[in-house]
Amino acid sequence: MKYQVNKAVVVGAGTMGAGIAAHLANAGIPTTLLDIVPFKLTEKEEKKGLTLEDKVVRNRIVETGLLAAKKSRPASFFSSDQLTLVKTGNLEDDFDVIAEADIIIEAIIENLEIKQSLMKRIDAVRKETCIVATNTSGIPVKAIAEGLSDGFKQHFLGMHFFNPPRYLKLLEVIPTDDTLPAVVDFVKHFGSYRLGKGIVLCKDTPNFIGNRLAFGTGAFALDYILKNDLSIEEVDMVAGQIMGRPKTGLFRLIDLVGIDVWQHVGANLAPLIQYDKYALPYLEAEAPNALIGEMVKRNWLGNKTRGGFYNVKKDADGKKTFLHLDFATMEYVEAQKPKFDSVGAAKKAKGLKGSLEAMLAGDDKVAKLVQA
Repeated sequence: MKYQVNKAVVVGAGTMGAGIAAHLANAGIPTTLLDIVPFKLTEKEEKKGLTLEDKVVRNRIVETGLLAAKKSRPASFFSSDQLTLVKTGNLEDDFDVIAEADIIIEAIIENLEIKQSLMKRIDAVRKETCIVATNTSGIPVKAIAEGLSDGFKQHFLGMHFFNPPRYLKLLEVIPTDDTLPAVVDFVKHFGSYRLGKGIVLCKDTPNFIGNRLAFGTGAFALDYILKNDLSIEEVDMVAGQIMGRPKTGLFRLIDLVGIDVWQHVGANLAPLIQYDKYALPYLEAEAPNALIGEMVKRNWLGNKTRGGFYNVKKDADGKKTFLHLDFATMEYVEAQKPKFDSVGAAKKAKGLKGSLEAMLAGDDKVAKLVQA
């Protein structure tokens, strides 16, 4: 059986779904972006005399998601030409596009029952050669396809993109025991040569590889900070490129992911890895979880609410001041730009090996974090 992708459908117009749709369009693939129909009118819609049956209302969620991708910085689309390749619709009026798709990527809420319900609908109408993928960041892929047809299971796998999909190179491909080898090979080739991704083949284990490492080390770092009086700024000086991690640093990355998402994924991960003696104690540590819970309560969710571990303040002239959260006071404070000998040595060193050796040889408090 030969596979090709001439038409794509992405279900879920949130940050990830809209971003994935944009990147498919960047690759020249006509893509339809779908989301649910709203359950109630907004105040503006009520004032306009609209009803829940009006098309503009029924497509409000998906159009809002696409607009966010259009306005996103860094840009999700190569140019406005690619934007024209993305059509929008909803899961009630436009579900028939599913039957025409060569690949369907699901990027909806991280809820197993909701994902299973959607997949059951897709199974009933997808064409025989259509590949269906979930962008779940941690729900067992096999569980999502439970109870569906053999043909569906053979063409189903995980394709876990990272945010923002256009820029982050990693794409985790997660087959199940039922996925046909030919499907896995095609998706790897498609992801690499059509989408420009670096493919990592993963087992269907909790949080796969990238997020398993990120949440384990992130939980450790947060616990370490609270016990050893380090600032967010100090941690991100070393928890970035010096350690071979994203240049955002740890806490800017969590702000990008979303504090609420971090809380949700961490809570789901812990029960699944009771055997993991390294990560589990930090995922279940009381003080870090209380801190994250308080931030969610205050709606300090990261970039999407313009305030998380970091924030930006503008003065009357529009000048920006970058702030970070002080855990002791739960207030935002200005960056101090501290200097450490170990960091200076690491920046002068050659390559990742050299920078890590410099940190391991240091004796200041950020070096001790790396050594821990």
